[in-house]
Parts: sequence; structure tokens; C-alpha cells
Amino acid sequence: RRRPIPSTFPGRVDHASVKSHKIFINPSVTEVLCTTTAEALAMGKFAIIPYHPSNMWFRQFPNCLMYRNKWEFAASLKWALSRGPEPLTAELAHQFSWEA
Repeated sequence: RRRPIPSTFPGRVDHASVKSHKIFINPSVTEVLCTTTAEALAMGKFAIIPYHPSNMWFRQFPNCLMYRNKWEFAASLKWALSRGPEPLTAELAHQFSWEA
């Protein structure tokens, strides 16, 4: 690479304590339960994930940004960086409860 990626990888961190981050990226298409994506959305963060059958349940959430290729990924990331996530409605928050 000619330029380093402007990122910091802090290692293990409880993501609930990272208040300043509003975007979660999960490029996986093999994660069966997708719990990390669910946690990010339940916490009110953007989740940028591939358009894939394992991720279709997440489409109902306005903070879920799905992509099919690198251009859509870049557009989703740019969009999320320029906006704030929408607060979860009571109905959508219920989807993350044990009663759902």
C-alpha cells in the first residue's frame, strides 16, 4: 500500500463503552447468527453489511446499510459518516427483545 489505512485497532474493547463510534462494519457472509450486527443496531449504530440471505432480517432497520459491491460499500460508508443514526422506534426496539 502506498498510504496506510487511517484506523486504530484497540484490540478487545467492550463496544458498549465506545460511545464515539456510530458505524459498525461487518463484511461477513458466513456468520450464521449475526449477533454483532444485531448488537450494533440495537445500540443505535449504523451497520454496514453485505446484501446476503443471512442478513435479510436486518433490512427492516433504517440504520442498516446494505451493499452489493465496493462502490455501494463506499457510498454507504460516506452516507453514514455524514449523518447520525436514526433512533430506534419502540416497534423496532421490540425486535431485539426476548418477547419478539
